[in-house]
Amino acid sequence: MTEIAQAPSGAIAHGDAPAPSGAVVLAIDVGLKAGLAWFTAEGELIRARSTRFPNRTVLKKALPAIWTEQQGVMQVVLEGQGEIADIFRKSAERASIPVQQFSAEQWREDMLLPRQQRSGKQAKANAETIAMQIARACGKPPKCAYDDDAAEAILFGLWFLTRAGS
Repeated sequence: MTEIAQAPSGAIAHGDAPAPSGAVVLAIDVGLKAGLAWFTAEGELIRARSTRFPNRTVLKKALPAIWTEQQGVMQVVLEGQGEIADIFRKSAERASIPVQQFSAEQWREDMLLPRQQRSGKQAKANAETIAMQIARACGKPPKCAYDDDAAEAILFGLWFLTRAGS
C-alpha cells in the first residue's frame, strides 16, 4: 500500500502526499481521552495505547511529542469530528503530516457485525476483544487488556489500511 494518503470516498482529506512503503500510520480515536495505534503502511500493528489530556491546552502542548513518539509517522488518520479533532488535525498539519478524518460509523460498518454494534457500549466491548486478537496475530500482545479507546484506534487503523486507504 503506497498511496495511503489518497482519500477514499467519504473521507475528509487534508494533504495528498503518498506515504512511502515502510512509513508509519498513526490512527487516533480522538478525544481528551484518546486511543493511539501505530501501524506499518503494510498494516502490521507496531503498538497501541491510550492517553488522557486534562484540557485542550495540555492537548495542544502534547501533540508535537505524539507525532514523533514513533519514528517515521507519515500519515495520521482521525476517527472523530468537532473541535477536539480540529486540534489534532491542525497540529499534524503544522508538523507537515497528511491527515484524513472518518466517523466511527464508517469503519464499524466494515469491522463489526451488526449484532456486535447494537449500542456504542457493545461496539466498544467487541472492539476490545478483536483488538487483542489483532495484537496477538501481529506478535504484539499487550501486557494488559486495551481500553476501548486504544482498541477502537487499532480497529480503525486496520480498517483504514485494508479498506479505506487502498
